[in-house]
Amino acid sequence: MIAAITCVFLLSSFFAFFEEKLGRFKWYVYALIGVALVLLAAFRPIGIDNDSYSYENYFVNYDNPLYEVSVEYSYRYLSELLYPIFKDVHVIFLLYAIGGVGLKFGAFRKLTPMPFMAVAVYICTYFVLHEFTQIRVGVSSGLLLFIIMAIAEHHRKQAIALILVSLVFHYSSALMIPLLFFSNDEMSEKERNLWCLLVPAGYICYFLHIGLTSLPIPYIADKFEAYEELKGKGFLDEVNVFNLLFLLKIVIFYYVMAYYDVIKPHNKYLPIMMKMESLSLFSFTALSSLPVLSFRVSELYGIVEIILYCNLFYTIRPWWLSKIAVTCWAYVLFAIAVFYNELIQSW
Repeated sequence: MIAAITCVFLLSSFFAFFEEKLGRFKWYVYALIGVALVLLAAFRPIGIDNDSYSYENYFVNYDNPLYEVSVEYSYRYLSELLYPIFKDVHVIFLLYAIGGVGLKFGAFRKLTPMPFMAVAVYICTYFVLHEFTQIRVGVSSGLLLFIIMAIAEHHRKQAIALILVSLVFHYSSALMIPLLFFSNDEMSEKERNLWCLLVPAGYICYFLHIGLTSLPIPYIADKFEAYEELKGKGFLDEVNVFNLLFLLKIVIFYYVMAYYDVIKPHNKYLPIMMKMESLSLFSFTALSSLPVLSFRVSELYGIVEIILYCNLFYTIRPWWLSKIAVTCWAYVLFAIAVFYNELIQSW
């Protein structure tokens, strides 16, 4: 499976170097790569990733009352509809893969003039995480890319409608609601500095143990105390706020901010994306006392990294060196995710 994903990544990277010369065949090749990723995600062996056994259990036991709260309505409804007919969880994997991959591929066409580069970065950053492990979030994150565009273009009603649709796929989509108060207006140098300060502010919260767990809200406080108890018993992994991958993300964030004026003419959504990336980095450290929430918020807002990493292209010359740099950086992230974090088994 790793070899197959790597092959699709190499294919996307190859076409990223020549996409301007593909002419009318460009979108046919683009669609074929999308189909390949859908098939890889849909027909993966059960057990190759961390959550496929759970998804199969939800699929088979769709009428179990215990899942009414923990599993979103869309998954339970599709399971109820499809299980009696197919009795194979891969059919639901196929539908979610079409939704997750399809939405992202559609968004990349609108967000960047380098869609093949975006696909290469996506394969190495969020493809396995979203389309293998977090398939419901995979669809929600695809919708989030369209929500970003709607907010940036002042289509608030459209953004609200998309958030409501996203909630059907995963409850964590409620975390998108604060984005409705964001704007894509040009950021002054002072505003950029303030958003840059949010990253060290997250570390201050971490060192001073300031977090949501200290909020005096009965239900939330009880929920967080339960998570803390589970973490103390070793059922939840602790967040390493000094891991190499996260530190490298911080470096890239500051690098992109330093070249803000160079990148902005090529990415009209840069202001809102940089705000989201700042919040992604902040939440990872500030919410680290609650690992589940820390990872969820950071990964959700961090979907913009796919486009931001592509934007590194505009800061490096000659152009061929910049594309090599972006693809190499992307594959380093993939290697860390697969071989260090073990998102999927080496099948």
